[in-house]
Amino acid sequence: MVVEKKEIVIWRWLMAIIILLAIFLYVPTFIAGPDGLESVFEIFGFSPPEATWVGIFPDYTIPGVVNEWITSLFAGIMGTLVVFAAAYGLGKLMLTIKQK
Repeated sequence: MVVEKKEIVIWRWLMAIIILLAIFLYVPTFIAGPDGLESVFEIFGFSPPEATWVGIFPDYTIPGVVNEWITSLFAGIMGTLVVFAAAYGLGKLMLTIKQK
């Protein structure tokens, strides 16, 4: 009985990973167009304001790499890792504060 339960848990994790991987590979195809605010600028003929700071991945791309899909995918992976690392670090910090 325990073995069957363990197999079900592994199967669920495997399905979750496959679904997330499929979504993760499919979503960058939507990023090619301008975001909402850039679309409004284009529709009404405004010029976007000058950038005061250029990020590590400007417009979700890697400078020098031509393929937008690959750069969007890489930027998404890096952004996800940064968010998970920040959440993990914050969680650890909260646990140490709570234990004191």
